[in-house]
Parts: sequence; structure tokens; C-alpha cells
Amino acid sequence: MGFLQFQSISISVFLGIMLLITLSNLIVIKKMSRLKKAIPGPMVSILVPARNEEKNIFACVKSLLNQDYSNIEVIVLEDRSSDRTMEILQSIGANSDILRIIKGKPLPDGWLGKHWACNQLSAEAKGKILFFTDADTVHSPSTVSYAVKAMQIEELDLLTAVVRERTDTLGELLTVPFMVHSILSIFPLAVAYRTKWRALSVTCGQFMMFKKESYCSIGGHESVRDHGVDDLSLGKLIKKAGMKWRLYNASDLVECKMYESFKDACSGFLKNYFALFEYRLIPAIFVWTWILAINVFPLTMLMLFISGVVNSSTIGISSTVSVLFSLIFWLLASAKFALSPLVAAIYPLITTISSIIGYLSILFHFFGSTKWKGRVLVKKKSRLI
Repeated sequence: MGFLQFQSISISVFLGIMLLITLSNLIVIKKMSRLKKAIPGPMVSILVPARNEEKNIFACVKSLLNQDYSNIEVIVLEDRSSDRTMEILQSIGANSDILRIIKGKPLPDGWLGKHWACNQLSAEAKGKILFFTDADTVHSPSTVSYAVKAMQIEELDLLTAVVRERTDTLGELLTVPFMVHSILSIFPLAVAYRTKWRALSVTCGQFMMFKKESYCSIGGHESVRDHGVDDLSLGKLIKKAGMKWRLYNASDLVECKMYESFKDACSGFLKNYFALFEYRLIPAIFVWTWILAINVFPLTMLMLFISGVVNSSTIGISSTVSVLFSLIFWLLASAKFALSPLVAAIYPLITTISSIIGYLSILFHFFGSTKWKGRVLVKKKSRLI
């Protein structure tokens, strides 16, 4: 058996495993809105860090103030913005008794901006449940009611959820869906829920609801103050401590507009993609190369087989199977989390661009500086493995 044949078969087997993980996760990831709403009980502190969010902050805060769960407080930290964020917040706050606006303190050395903002928010919170969400999200009136019910039913220390990601431009469509697809097809949640292996941890920063005592017991955001992905890091600490967490589907309850363009999306993911691997060089390079291979290689081999350049039936069959597997789990991700069906047609572009951003994230870490919202990010020490 030649190398190309072996590679084709290996990739089709691996993609078959990913499809099984996807099918399993479709069962395991429950839709939050299928629960009964919680009767107002413990106080929920809804915590929103906001820096230069004049385009999003009004819709976000208004949706949070309109929750049908009555025992809430909404605290927004205005993180020293240079736009109209504070002005908009003050106009909303003038007509609300449950909204508190706090002005962010200067960023200390060794902290990332959002982490410092969330740390200040948690210190101000009075609730027994802390609900961290982003300023670019919009929530249905029952979001908190359903989430609290899920916390109560499953006795959770951390509830996180996948939300609907708006992709209004082609640039967003080519970058944002990869994150959602990865959650569904890479992490076997049925296994993750039953093991303390930290690598099998999924937390979405757009939706993190903690028991306050659990959040404090792991050190809160101070314990991850310089890590590029606070959500995953906090989830790993919850998992390490043996606490209970679950991932839900909230795509019909919460909508997020992460970025405005391809450039914004690339800048956003550049700061995160190397951090996903805890700044370990060899695992990062291996994973991004493998992701590129399993998505581009089968399609290339199939085109060469159809054109007659490659005449191996083994390569033709295995490449066809691989492409079909990829199409299926991209379509399933689209249906599960309300992504555009178009992502299935352009998945090779999505994965190629994401891999390139992954490589660039490594290069920027070593040879440049990564900026986000006007701040140079803390550079963490990297390692080989």
C-alpha cells in the first residue's frame, strides 16, 4: 500500500470517528429552552464587561434588563472606552433600578483586559449565581430562567452554552463557524463529563454561569489573569476540582455578533488560537497541520481521481467517504446551532483559513505583539510540549 492510499484511508477513519463524536454530542448537548422555566429563587448577578461596544451595548443591556427572572441585578463594567459606550449606558441606567454601571480601574501589570474587568465585576456582585456574558450578545427574555433551572436540575457548579453566532458578512462566515464546528465534532462530551482529564473541557465565554462559591473556590478570574482564553482556563479549573459542569445549546435564546468583518475576526482569533494549546508549540503545530490535512487532502485526492491523474480506486473511495463525512457533520453543526447552511459548501475554505490563523497566532506570539481593543496583550511563556 502506497503512502497516498494509507493517508487516504487513515483520514477517512479519523473523520468517521469525528462523525461518531458529532452524533453522540447531538444527543448529549441538550437544548436549554426545552426545560421548564425556574421560579425566581437565588439572586443572579449578570456581569457584562464592555470596552468600545457602542454598536452592541444598547441591545445587549436592554435584553438583559427584560429578563422574566425577577431576582437579578445587571452590572456592566465600562472598561475605559474611547467611544460612546458610557454615554449609552448612562441613558439606559437613567430608567432602570436593577442596572449598575461601574467604571473600570486601570489595568494592572500581568492582567489581560477582559479578565481584569470580570474580576472587578465579580467583586461587585451580590448574587449567589454569577452569569458572565459578553457585550455583543442579545438574550431572549427567558434566558436566565432556563439557565437557572438547568443549574438547579443538574446541581451544576458551571453551566456554559453554545449561542447562535451571527455571520452577516462573508468574512465572518469564513472564520466564526469553525469554533462551533470544533465543539460539536472534536470533544466527546459523554466522556468529558465522566473524567477529570482537563483537555476534555469546553467552556464558552459568551455564556458562563457559575455558583458564586464554586467560582471563588477556584480563584475566579484572578487565577487565569494572564491566560489568553479565560473561559477554557476557568472550565479546566472547575474540572480539575472535580466540580460538575455541563454544556447546553442556547442558540435559540442567545445571539452573538462576535465580529464586524474578516479583519476583525482574524484579529480576534489571532489572540486566542495559540493560547488554546496553553502555548505549547509542538501540539499547536501538529493540530493545525492535521486539521488542514483532513479537510484539504481528501478533496484534493478526489479531484485528482475524477480528473484521472490518480487512478487508485482505494484513494477514490476513501476520499469520497471522507468528503461525505465532512459534509455531514458540517451540516449537522449548522442545524444544531443555527449556522448558515452555506458553511457546509465552503468548509474547506473555513478550515484552511482557521489553520492559517492558527499558524499566524504562533508566529505573532514569538515574533510580534498581539493587540486587542487598543491594548498590547500579555505575552505568556511558551514551551515545546
